Amino acid sequence: MASTQPRPSAAQQLSQGWERAAARRLLFESSDVERAQALVGRVFKPHRLEPRRNGPAGSGCRPVAMQMDHLPLGLLSMSRLRYGATVDILPGPLERFYLIQIPLQGRAEIASGGCDFLSDEACASLLSPQPDLRMRWHAGNEQLLLRIEACAVQRFAQSWCGQPTLSAPVFAPQLRLDALPALQDALLSLFDFAAATQEAERYPLSALQLQHRLIAALLAGQAHDHSPLLRGSGAPLAPRSVRLVEEFLLAHCHEALSPAQLAAVAGVSVRSLFLGFQRYRGVSPMRMLRELRLRHAHDDLLRAEPDSHITEVALRWGFYHLGRFAQEYREMFDESPRDTLASSRQG
Repeated sequence: MASTQPRPSAAQQLSQGWERAAARRLLFESSDVERAQALVGRVFKPHRLEPRRNGPAGSGCRPVAMQMDHLPLGLLSMSRLRYGATVDILPGPLERFYLIQIPLQGRAEIASGGCDFLSDEACASLLSPQPDLRMRWHAGNEQLLLRIEACAVQRFAQSWCGQPTLSAPVFAPQLRLDALPALQDALLSLFDFAAATQEAERYPLSALQLQHRLIAALLAGQAHDHSPLLRGSGAPLAPRSVRLVEEFLLAHCHEALSPAQLAAVAGVSVRSLFLGFQRYRGVSPMRMLRELRLRHAHDDLLRAEPDSHITEVALRWGFYHLGRFAQEYREMFDESPRDTLASSRQG
């Protein structure tokens, strides 16, 4: 009987995804603590970095072999950071951004607000802007770090529940990725996008959709202080408003649209928008937008220039996962994107 290989952990899959991301760049590799502190501070915020002393008093600190790779993804950014020795990191409140930290190896002690815990491959951390933050990364700890702007998360939460004065949510800081498949899938999609292109700014539709998908997965899957509000019921919009949003989608599907923008067109919360579309159209507004963009991708492939590539067409229309794009394309048009492109070149 053939043996069944265990499924890789979330940390293992994300580590493999990072290696596929062709656009990542080495930011620094150094044992100079002050230089590392300054460069990491530019990506995140100014902070204190204090190597821990080892051995008898006066024996000094171990050299801190530090390395950081960086990957900009439009409105998001991801980094891989490693310190060779145990260090204390003292940033205080993050203030303007959320930070997901995913240990790929080793462990770290996290103190966020009143919650102290050990973070390792089984438990990542989701750090909110408001609480005071202190960390100790132990020697050999290597982490993937994802920075998400606080204003983007706050606007998404406000639009979802229809409360424009809602404060930025404060999340439970212990993050178990293996229990949140939607979030894990959204993070892996970041790497699919980064593997397909080295210039995220060229494809704003794909970059924006990735951000919205990631924030939605966080708000729906991880506990936070606004969870009851986001789960609350809301009245779906009327059929007339559904038609209004449909017309807007037809006219603007080439733009980087968000659920919040569509809800504003209808004058309702994002939750009510989705309830209305599900009731009257049987699909979400974002699914309808996706189908419109599939049709435009089909048209582009039919009229493709000799040097056109399927990847470029897919990314242009917001399809960052090329395997899913090909599957959905075949389901809609009963042929693959490659078949459409081949027929256009024969015509």
